[in-house]
Amino acid sequence: MLSEKSRPVIEATAAVVAEHMPEITPLFYAHMFEAHPELLDGVFSRANQRNGEQAQALAGSIVRFAVHLLENPGTLPEAVLSRIAHKHTALGIVEEQYPIVYENLFWAIGEVLGDAVTPAMADAWTEVYWLMADALIKIEKGLY
Repeated sequence: MLSEKSRPVIEATAAVVAEHMPEITPLFYAHMFEAHPELLDGVFSRANQRNGEQAQALAGSIVRFAVHLLENPGTLPEAVLSRIAHKHTALGIVEEQYPIVYENLFWAIGEVLGDAVTPAMADAWTEVYWLMADALIKIEKGLY
């Protein structure tokens, strides 16, 4: 679960990250699809990209996951993770794609938040991302 080192950092920055997700997510997707256009072919819905649903889903899930870790130490939001994992397996998302998402998402966070992203903040949100990714990968392996 979330480390004691990361907990106060996530508590202090969750609202800021949530507030800026509407700016972060379009930048993230544009950057990722420029580097990996193959992900637009059946993996990420073009319609959901245009109408913003995909961006809202990503933004909401990461922040909600972080808040769940803060409010419910030692547990995971099983229902949310299960729903995401089922969607991922329906789309054919594989473990090797998680580092691509991580790299591009954290690039976009840095672009939007700039110097506000301290090493401690980057480490804490990296921990949140990989806690969520690892949980999803585990569920998805069972589904595949």
